[in-house]
Amino acid sequence: MSTRRAVPSPPVDRRRRVRALVVPGVLLLVVALAGDTYVRPSAPAERTAPGVRTFCPGSGPCAELGGLTAGPTGHRPGRDEPPAPRPGAPFAALQLNLCNSGFASCYAQVNNGRAVAEAYAAIIELRPQVVTLNEVCRDDVVTGLHPAMLRAFPGDPVFWAFQPAADRVVRSRPYRCRNGESYGIGILGRVDPAARGGVAVFNGLYPQQADGPDELRVWLCVAAADRYHACTTHLTFASAAVAIRQCQHLLRVEIPAMRAAVGSSTPVLVAGDLNLAVGGSPDVRDCVPAGYHHVGNGNVQHVIATSDLSFADARSHPMRHTDHNGWLVSAEL
Repeated sequence: MSTRRAVPSPPVDRRRRVRALVVPGVLLLVVALAGDTYVRPSAPAERTAPGVRTFCPGSGPCAELGGLTAGPTGHRPGRDEPPAPRPGAPFAALQLNLCNSGFASCYAQVNNGRAVAEAYAAIIELRPQVVTLNEVCRDDVVTGLHPAMLRAFPGDPVFWAFQPAADRVVRSRPYRCRNGESYGIGILGRVDPAARGGVAVFNGLYPQQADGPDELRVWLCVAAADRYHACTTHLTFASAAVAIRQCQHLLRVEIPAMRAAVGSSTPVLVAGDLNLAVGGSPDVRDCVPAGYHHVGNGNVQHVIATSDLSFADARSHPMRHTDHNGWLVSAEL
């Protein structure tokens, strides 16, 4: 599902990849949450706080990265929090589509501003090392859900990254949620405190775009130190033929370029609402390159990973306030 707004559709230019590095020792952004419940920020104003880095792909809107810092060192899990992960525990990724633009029909039907709080509770309960987010507003990621990661992994470095979708009229301008915030995709992640290196961000606007009233689609990847690469995208709903080309472009062009730029062969995990299905025409599996494997939820949410990530478990996580359940995949690194 996507936001829909009728606007002209100019030709789409190719964009340039932007590569940047953030050193873990730099204090970027600390977000503290008091109490046990999610609190929605009162002001929807767009902000670029000190220490938040921006990454601009040339022809699309800029991505942002922040929060690469540990939670309060004195924090201890409460009675309602799960214990710290055991050595050798699976690497878990949670894919969420929150339908939170305010425009899509699912917002009025099931969301009404409640999906972010539900996602916050899911992160605390499931403790995924990576969370990929689709159909979200900027502050849903920054002030809404990044604190959940701080709470889920006390004392460990965690980050947030956000990539706005592009407006069709001015493709360098972010598409907007109804509340005025930038609308797009995001990644939350935990970095192993023992990991070497920083966090590199890669982002871009697809050269393939469908005609129609929806936003121009984008992709976002984070290379987290020397441990993993995590990517997310929300492919077009307007044309399955274009969606499969977008998927193939990400997996076969952008990700190999990212791995070459970082000089790393660490595992890659791509999770998102691909608007493609197993058995569809085209089939989502036509996007999966050699050396990768795939697990989907029977609908449009999928995880595609390099074969050095061995899937251990995959299950749906019920979500009442969005039109997609969460998709939780555990893998052995």
